[in-house]
Amino acid sequence: MKDCVKTGAELPQDGTPVILVVEHDTLIADDIAGSLMAACACRVIHVRHPADILSSLIHEARVFAAFLEMRLSQVLESGLDRSLAERGARIILTRGDEDEDEVRALGWGMLVRPFSDRMIRDAVSSLKLPCR
Repeated sequence: MKDCVKTGAELPQDGTPVILVVEHDTLIADDIAGSLMAACACRVIHVRHPADILSSLIHEARVFAAFLEMRLSQVLESGLDRSLAERGARIILTRGDEDEDEVRALGWGMLVRPFSDRMIRDAVSSLKLPCR
């Protein structure tokens, strides 16, 4: 596991980046979390259903990234884009690859299924998380 190389106002008090993973399939969520933790010392919050996102983040002032098993329209219609942006989260969608151009135009990431460990690590790298 790699250590964070920055601390400060952009990090939670203990300096550990928080990454949200919304994925109904626990095996896929575990794979994503494992890849994230191998790429960066972070704390992963797994949520199975989008309706549980905000309650799972109630004590989190900052979220570095959110890997969402949601389509672009779902994120926008629910207002999650705004709620996550308020916490500083960079959004990576893992569903709705037909919206990839629009997703990228918003400055978000897209992981097209089936994705690999390398693709997850590349997504982390492109987000410039405070890790080596």
